[in-house]
Amino acid sequence: MTMTEESRDHEEDLLEALLEEPRPDDAALAARLGLDADAFERLLQRAVTNGRLEPGPGGRYGLNHEGRRVARRIARRHRTLACFFEQIGMEREAADREACTLEHGVSDEAIARIAGHLRCPRPFERPCTVPAGEGQPLLDFLEGERVRITYVRPCGRFRRLMDMGVVPGEEVVVRRRLSNRAVVIEVKGCEIGLSPECAETVLASPCR
Repeated sequence: MTMTEESRDHEEDLLEALLEEPRPDDAALAARLGLDADAFERLLQRAVTNGRLEPGPGGRYGLNHEGRRVARRIARRHRTLACFFEQIGMEREAADREACTLEHGVSDEAIARIAGHLRCPRPFERPCTVPAGEGQPLLDFLEGERVRITYVRPCGRFRRLMDMGVVPGEEVVVRRRLSNRAVVIEVKGCEIGLSPECAETVLASPCR
């Protein structure tokens, strides 16, 4: 990696971090980026010179319109790559690390094609975590309960779940809970068996 590429990557990481947390502590942010105080200050000034940061309250810098545009593009790349790696079986932390490495060099066209193929559900989020307040795993519901799918966490079986109709907004019925903790649900009149690992990635809330 050339110095120019390394500088670009650091700047994009900075913008992405500021998109996630607009008012971070400078020391914590520098540590997250692996930079000492002097290098971090130079990075801030370079981002200002490049027209991506502007001064804010308390003397801290924040994203301007161009900075947000770049940060959202990088965040989308990261999210899509992380989803892809999780869906081919990588552990979440490993998928996140690989996405961090590759997000700076991959083209937007490649990301668009990957996202379209995987139906990546939330392309501007990172990492692939389950959002708070989005329901409970199917494993938590009793037999006979009718629930509405609220979120499906990307996993190795994500594409298959989508193809079977297990998608956010769909109403399903928990038909049976098996001794091995697998769950049988009814979707669109058809019964589908889900392993415990698979059922844990599907969140739902009771239908009222």
